[in-house]
Amino acid sequence: MAVAEEQKALGQVLQFLKTEGQEWMRHRPTSADATMAAQSAQGKFDLIADNELTSHFFHRGKEGQFDANKVIWLRPPAKDPAAMAGIWCRWNYEKNLPNCGFYYGLWSAQPAFPVVDPDDQAKHPAFVGYRFETPEQGDNHNFYHAQPCRSMGAKDDPVEHGLPISERDPTWPLAAANALELLLCLVMSLYGMSGLARLRDAINAEVSVRRNPRLNEAMDKLLALKHDAD
Repeated sequence: MAVAEEQKALGQVLQFLKTEGQEWMRHRPTSADATMAAQSAQGKFDLIADNELTSHFFHRGKEGQFDANKVIWLRPPAKDPAAMAGIWCRWNYEKNLPNCGFYYGLWSAQPAFPVVDPDDQAKHPAFVGYRFETPEQGDNHNFYHAQPCRSMGAKDDPVEHGLPISERDPTWPLAAANALELLLCLVMSLYGMSGLARLRDAINAEVSVRRNPRLNEAMDKLLALKHDAD
């Protein structure tokens, strides 16, 4: 039963992120940089539909993933308002330790790389990605972690305009003990503690969502990480 509740909670958090992302999309910037980022991202990926998202996490069983060309568009972090952000997800609750991955991608307009002419101010589309994953087998990455990546799920399908960064290093350990906390770590890494508090308020506003004990436990744990400055 706990696994079922956790899987539902993933769907509930993702639905909140999707709703917030759609609201941002309706009012997103229309600058040249923002248009370039959006065209690059939407040239490869489409928004997953609400009924698909609900079906994945509430009706199709314990294992699944988004279609290769489907993502949830997110509200980008406050300091990257002209960027385009998305998340692609996979999950497997058939195993004793669920195997899940949340792939975050950020598209933006950047100067040419590598730099050939320092005076060239022309912008080009660029992509960077980070995957948030549950523990792997073996002794190397057997902890909840995040790593850089150049794809959104499929390693053999790199995203066009991806910057040539390492896909392995560094591997950051995360303050998570299950896949739901892992997803909330992603939320906190993008929007800070205030973003997590905003998610908590949205949860409390929905009776059916706030009754999920797994979600409440995970939220309380991560909100307790806050430290107040002296």
